[in-house]
Amino acid sequence: MGMFDYFTIEYPLPLESYVLSKYRSFVHAAVGQDEFQCKDMDCCLDRYLIDNAGRIYKSDLVDFELDERTEFKKIYFHGHINVYSMVYLDEEGWGSKNKFWLEYDLKFTDGLLVQATMTSPTQEELQVLSGS
Repeated sequence: MGMFDYFTIEYPLPLESYVLSKYRSFVHAAVGQDEFQCKDMDCCLDRYLIDNAGRIYKSDLVDFELDERTEFKKIYFHGHINVYSMVYLDEEGWGSKNKFWLEYDLKFTDGLLVQATMTSPTQEELQVLSGS
């Protein structure tokens, strides 16, 4: 599996119109409770934060040192970052077949999020999941 970095995203991420209403509450719960993972940065279990305004920050502490006193420093990233998280549609967790990857391509210009595009699930992936 390898190492990765964590992203907490406060910025309101868009959902494609084809995401059925029965899945939207699970997506919102996953985004609110879980962090996204990313392999586009240093992959050292670093912590990043994207605030409501789209600014990106990095913590000086690694995964196991994170607590409520963690301080984040603004960084000036320029480029694309792919972040992903699992959305579970039942209580079984990883063993469940009722889950899908939620992925976004995040485009930054001088440390500011200028575009967030949902890349997964696709409409076809959701159709397979719902059996239609």
